[in-house]
Amino acid sequence: MEIFLSGETDMEVAEQFREIRNEFEAKLESLKDKNYGSELQSIGITPIVVNLSPEYEESGFFKERKLFKKKEKDAGYRLRINFEKFVSGDYNIKRLLLAKNIIDSIRSLGTKAKKDFDAISLEKDILYLLDIGVETINKVDIK
Repeated sequence: MEIFLSGETDMEVAEQFREIRNEFEAKLESLKDKNYGSELQSIGITPIVVNLSPEYEESGFFKERKLFKKKEKDAGYRLRINFEKFVSGDYNIKRLLLAKNIIDSIRSLGTKAKKDFDAISLEKDILYLLDIGVETINKVDIK
């Protein structure tokens, strides 16, 4: 399973976001040769961490998206992380917020790809690689 991480971030948080993303990408690389079913081959996850003014939100900027392309065996997720929580959190909180965004994407995808996608095993493997317990991740609120 190939997992691509990107991000839409404010300049204020871009550097720390990039550091955490790079750490996660390196760890998730080991999942590249694992098979979680025939429905999916790749997932693109793009967390959104921006200080969104009401005008931008009303105009449709930085919209969340949950896209599953069955024929291409590909998915693209763009979920928001609360900007204030990210800015005010220490490194560990920022790391947990990004991890929760990834796990929320996998869980959502598990409800869409129902035929042959083992979202539970993928989630467990991701949490193991990131050294985060399921109890811990379930307590994190990214909104």
